Amino acid sequence: MEASSEVLKQNPYYIKASIYYEVLQKKPIFDSYRNFCDTVGKDAMEYPDFEFWYYRFYHGSRDFDYDRSADPEQKTLVDIPVVVMKKIANYLDPVERTRLRTMNHAIKNVADSFPPVFEKIQVMVSDWSMSWTLNNQQFLCKNERRGCSLIKPNCPTETSEEYYIKKGLEYLAPVLKMPNIQVKHFSFRLLCDETLTPNDLLPVPFNPKSAFIHCRSTNKVVQFLTAITPGHLESLGVDVSSAERRENYGIIYETDQFKQAKHVDFKPISGLNVRGLAIFSHLKKFKCHLRSNNAFEDIPTIRDTISAFEELKSCELSFYSGLTRFPMRGIDDALGEEIPIGPIPENGHRTITHRYRIPDSNECLKFEIKEEQYQCIVKIIKVR
Repeated sequence: MEASSEVLKQNPYYIKASIYYEVLQKKPIFDSYRNFCDTVGKDAMEYPDFEFWYYRFYHGSRDFDYDRSADPEQKTLVDIPVVVMKKIANYLDPVERTRLRTMNHAIKNVADSFPPVFEKIQVMVSDWSMSWTLNNQQFLCKNERRGCSLIKPNCPTETSEEYYIKKGLEYLAPVLKMPNIQVKHFSFRLLCDETLTPNDLLPVPFNPKSAFIHCRSTNKVVQFLTAITPGHLESLGVDVSSAERRENYGIIYETDQFKQAKHVDFKPISGLNVRGLAIFSHLKKFKCHLRSNNAFEDIPTIRDTISAFEELKSCELSFYSGLTRFPMRGIDDALGEEIPIGPIPENGHRTITHRYRIPDSNECLKFEIKEEQYQCIVKIIKVR
């Protein structure tokens, strides 16, 4: 096969005959070019030349000996006036513009004149793959027995002998480090023991409005968290539930990013102690998992603690109670409420509602406590 391909490449007539054959198959030109490259060789002819002969044959010309030297020089993308290129770039979305900037230096400068704005960027790294989402377009780089495979939207799968994370970073890091990049939500999940650092991926400064970070160690969470500009970060989600229990996740609270956030969703290793709720006193909204050994004592403690949070608008707390149902009877006794008499609803959820007037205030805390099999969800809203 290799020998026959070399013979074809050395004979222009055979090459044009191969293109004519592709035209007769009535396939789209891009599919025809890929098949041509697989048959003759990737270096047999550049795409612009293939396109010229393809469309000549497609429109009925069969002159294999046509002399192109008398034709006007073909214009390329870089010959387009800068004003026109800017208009083209302006109509592209941020993901399309990232592809445009990889074509050459001149086009890169035009693309970079438009600040890239992303609604969301999500990155996940596991033991077998690296995936990322730019707005709604998904990319995947998978570990293979020999190298990796890269899947991009509307593109054929690309194979490489490189390590899958290194290959993925070659595509993703330049996007995240584009000048003046703006990101509304950034999500990063490092679900393996890779030694990735923020320098491998993130720009300086990095200013998302909201962020979610999930790593297998608290130190790694803090490493990526502190790479985000505090003050710009309003909403923060942190998951260290897969970290080792002996780790101190209290170092997360010491970061400026946590202290200056307005909304926090925090999933600690084994749940916070109820008396640790004070760390959320500066927030407008938060979600957290708590551990409770005595619901009768802990629920009033939660109520009294949260009633002193001046900035609070709402929060959601979850408790797990091991292998038994959460003691709803103990909670209703502690709050002075009664669980409605009657059969348990079909969904198996029993709910307690409770209102508590905050001392020396016109505001109340509205509690909705719902039993969900082995956990209890407490939603609290501050109302007037």
